[in-house]
Amino acid sequence: MAHYHLETNDDGSIRRILRDGEPNPASVSLEQLFSIVTLYFKVAGSNIQMLEKEDSKPLRRAYGVQAFIMSLTGVEAFTNTYFKLRGDELADPRLAERVGQRHGSVTRKIEELLAMTPEGTIEDQATIIARLHELSLLRNTLVHPQWEPASMTLGGTAPVIIQGLVHNFQAAFEEPPFCREALMWCLLLVARIGKARG
Repeated sequence: MAHYHLETNDDGSIRRILRDGEPNPASVSLEQLFSIVTLYFKVAGSNIQMLEKEDSKPLRRAYGVQAFIMSLTGVEAFTNTYFKLRGDELADPRLAERVGQRHGSVTRKIEELLAMTPEGTIEDQATIIARLHELSLLRNTLVHPQWEPASMTLGGTAPVIIQGLVHNFQAAFEEPPFCREALMWCLLLVARIGKARG
C-alpha cells in the first residue's frame, strides 16, 4: 500500500509530497474507497434521469446505453474493491488473488468470492446472479458489437429491395424501465452483500 507524506513549510503550505519516502513529482488526489464505486452508479442514475426527460430517440438511446454500461461497470468496481478490502479484513490473500484474475464472467467471480468469505452466500443469490449474468452478456454484446447484415423487401407491383440494414438491439436502451431495472439489479447485489456482511 502506498503511503503519502506531506512536508510543509512554516506557513503551512505544502513544500513537497513524498510517496513511500521518495519525492512524488506530481500532485496527488486521494479519496475514500467508496468513491470509486459510487461514481458509476451515480452516472447511471443521472443518465436514466436524462433519458426520462429526452424526446429525441438517438439521445434517449445514448443515455440508456450509458446508464446500462455504467450500472454493470459499477458491479465490477464494487466486486473488485469490496472483495479486496474483505480479503484484507480476513487476512485471506485468496480473495485479492481472485480479484486480480481476469478469467471467467463477473458473476462467476462474485460467486467464487462470496464462497471464500464467512458469509458464503447472499439472500436470493441464484436469482440475482442469474439476472446479472444475463445483463452482463448483454453488456458484452454492447461493448463488442458484431454486425449481422440484413435486407428488406418492400412488396407491391414494383418491389424495392433495401440492402445493408441491421437489426439494432440498442433500441431497447431507449426505454427507461429497462435501464432502471438493470441499475436496480446491480444495486440489489450490493445491498444483499452488505446485508450478509452485517
